[in-house]
Amino acid sequence: MIRKFTAAVAVAALILSAGVVGAQSYTLSVAAPASAGENSDFSAQVILDFDGPNNMAGWSYGVCNDVANITLNFSENGSTTSTVNNGGPPGFAQGNDFPDGYTKGVVVDLLGAASLAPGAGYELSIGNYTAGLETPGSTITFCDTLGTPPVATVVVINGASIVPTQNGASVEVVGVPDPAYTYNAPDLQVNYSATDGNASFTIDLTIDQDDNGAPEALTQGFSMGLSHDPSLVSVTSVDTAGLLAAMAGGSGPGFIQIGLGDPNGWTAGVVYDLLGGINEALQDALVFTASYETVAGALVGVDPGPVMTLAWDNGLGTPPVANVVVVGGASLDANFSNGSITFNAVSTVDFRRADSNQDGMVNIADGIWILNFLFQGGPMFDCEIASDANDDDLVDMSDASYIFMYRFMGGAPPPAPWPSCGTDVDQQPAPEDCNEYNAC
Repeated sequence: MIRKFTAAVAVAALILSAGVVGAQSYTLSVAAPASAGENSDFSAQVILDFDGPNNMAGWSYGVCNDVANITLNFSENGSTTSTVNNGGPPGFAQGNDFPDGYTKGVVVDLLGAASLAPGAGYELSIGNYTAGLETPGSTITFCDTLGTPPVATVVVINGASIVPTQNGASVEVVGVPDPAYTYNAPDLQVNYSATDGNASFTIDLTIDQDDNGAPEALTQGFSMGLSHDPSLVSVTSVDTAGLLAAMAGGSGPGFIQIGLGDPNGWTAGVVYDLLGGINEALQDALVFTASYETVAGALVGVDPGPVMTLAWDNGLGTPPVANVVVVGGASLDANFSNGSITFNAVSTVDFRRADSNQDGMVNIADGIWILNFLFQGGPMFDCEIASDANDDDLVDMSDASYIFMYRFMGGAPPPAPWPSCGTDVDQQPAPEDCNEYNAC
């Protein structure tokens, strides 16, 4: 190949003036990414910069890569080479690809009618590569060793071949990180009455694959343990939810074991399918709901209420259950996002739901009372939550409709507290919105 290129350059040299080349600088550079992931593809460009006063008639070069860590897939002409001959391809262009690099030889115009003017940022060629195994630095450099005979790295100015300044590149091949996962427990506000200290609540637990550069992975199962303060609460149940509840058409995972025997918390172990047929990505995946209730007497007379941590814990159970996710048969330690429960002591007054007019009964008059309040500027007693007949945390027209449906059309009765008086510490509007109730 180099013989063909030498002959073409000779033709160009006869056409161009044989004057002495002026003081010019010529630089070929490999523009490559600083890093590439293992087994990923990337491109590296050969860039030409040169100054005046003379135009360039052609060039040749070899680009060698470190075959131990980088493999050349193919090379192609760059944008400058493709349009260098007055907007079209060069009069002569020859290139060859090898496992350890590629060569290029170009004459802009065999008749010398066109040439490349001085400038910067000329893209002469593009090499497409695949990164191999992780390494701190693998080189892509200019070389004069490729081809038979080897192709020299030169540029042609006024018929003379000139060795340019050559800047190679180093590419760090970065290992793909293992997938990582975070177990998430929520932060929750829980109301309770300091009179009896009773409260209950339910939390959602999720698992999310971290954004650490690893591709989305498929998991085969996991185990977890979540601790709490046993002097404040106890676990009443842990149930599958979301991803786990829907698994196998609603049948759930092939194996699941929930441990409630440790007073300090609960544990769970899950295998999606004992035969390995189910693999799941974990992207903000809801997996369990856990329900708790306060320990009898623990919050009686306590105001303000405490803050309790929900902490992922590798020490729960006998033997202890680790917080790990299984990917490809290997266990990966989970990252932790702990939660908290803030207990809020609230003042409560006993009331009867749907008894809006506080006459001790729930009938048509209560529905009319609500409508008068909403649309006619009528009065409302200082216990607004009593008018939330359907317990949807709002007082609106639907509460009047609920009462009428119950009294005349066989609708459901009001939720507790009804028919007896009682409290609802989780009520919205808040329990403190019932400051006085005269019918209990």
